[in-house]
Amino acid sequence: MKVFGTSGFRGYVDGKLNPINVVKLALSFARFLGSGEVAVGMDARLGNGMVGRAFIAGLLSGGIDVVDFGLTSTPGLLHASKGRKGAAMITGSHTPPEIHGILLFREDTAEIFGEDEEKIERIFQEEDFSFAPLGGLGSLSRGDALPRYREDVRRVFPEVPKAKVVLDAGHSPAVRDFIEILPELDIKVLHGDIRGDFPERPPEPSDKSLQLLGEAVRQEGAAFGLSLDGDGDRAIFVDECGRVIPPDYLGMVFAIEEVRRKGVKRIACPVNTTGAVEVLRERGIKVIYTRIGPPAMAQAILERRAVFAFEESGKYIWPDNILYGDPVYATAQLLNLLNGRRLSDLLSWIPRRYSFKCSVPCPEERKSEALSTIKRRIRGVGEKIEELDGIKVIFEDTSWVLLRPSGTEPVFRCHVDAPTEERAYELKRMAISLLKEILGRKCY
Repeated sequence: MKVFGTSGFRGYVDGKLNPINVVKLALSFARFLGSGEVAVGMDARLGNGMVGRAFIAGLLSGGIDVVDFGLTSTPGLLHASKGRKGAAMITGSHTPPEIHGILLFREDTAEIFGEDEEKIERIFQEEDFSFAPLGGLGSLSRGDALPRYREDVRRVFPEVPKAKVVLDAGHSPAVRDFIEILPELDIKVLHGDIRGDFPERPPEPSDKSLQLLGEAVRQEGAAFGLSLDGDGDRAIFVDECGRVIPPDYLGMVFAIEEVRRKGVKRIACPVNTTGAVEVLRERGIKVIYTRIGPPAMAQAILERRAVFAFEESGKYIWPDNILYGDPVYATAQLLNLLNGRRLSDLLSWIPRRYSFKCSVPCPEERKSEALSTIKRRIRGVGEKIEELDGIKVIFEDTSWVLLRPSGTEPVFRCHVDAPTEERAYELKRMAISLLKEILGRKCY
């Protein structure tokens, strides 16, 4: 069994995330760390009582001290983890409610990546860990992540312009973060009850929920709205007219501001970012493409000195803040950038692109075979083929198709991006037809 996917250790509580594997992962993390104190938090998923307690027990048994921050958002936990040896967030993030997960973080708040991930994987597979005797067990204490989170954000943004916004909290613990950290805002909250069964809206913002958010923004006369995922590290914004803003478009605005502020023209984004990002090169900004997921984005920041990173899912990473998505910080940043302007005007210079994404069910054991088949079938199509993450076919008109196995769910993902809507639909039909033929499943 492979431990890590695109981001973290994920699965079902009666499968990959069973208590035996959870304790083993905790013991492996403890062995990797050696000593010190780890911050642990969790979202509201129904199985987290078991998963979280099993993981904490494993850390304590491995001799690691634990501060249990309980129910919190992922960015909240990471702010609170500063100064500690690492952190672990018990969350399925944006995935369906029945999928649970564990995200492991370094001392610098970056998600574990590269050689560190490989070391933990090896320890887990070889069971190269030990159990501490009674006198060597770790200590357990309780904490509240919010005070440090508030302190960090308000240090950077001592004043935030007053505005009316609509927040679709998505049953996430992050609802408290917004209300307590940004009291200047007149916030209309949707789906603000913290529920692990996500009764009114899935953990990932859906087309339906974003449409309802847009309607609420128009009704309230709000400056904008934003929709969170299940653990509050992703944010999708809608403008004052209720129109959904592609997250990578807003990422481009944030990137230009960070380049201006730091004087370093180097940013990072994954391979599924819209082709509109190429316009940044006209401004002399180097665009570093990465694999999909926060670990690869953090790695580009730390090893290739990118000053900002973002992805189309709604994660925005400012290295001076935390090396992960932080919607509260992003909202404060956006309010300062708007400075009385409309959000639609702030984005008006970005060339229009047309993007689609969908998924086809694919069992874990078939992913490798399906990817190999796609490689054979796609050969000779398009102007260029890239294999940084899955298979990306780039065409002469700058349109592209990306097909890749998900690292978090049992699905194969399809991303399409093109300069015209007609071309995007054409490529989408082609890609879906290929996936259905190979996998024998319908897309959704």
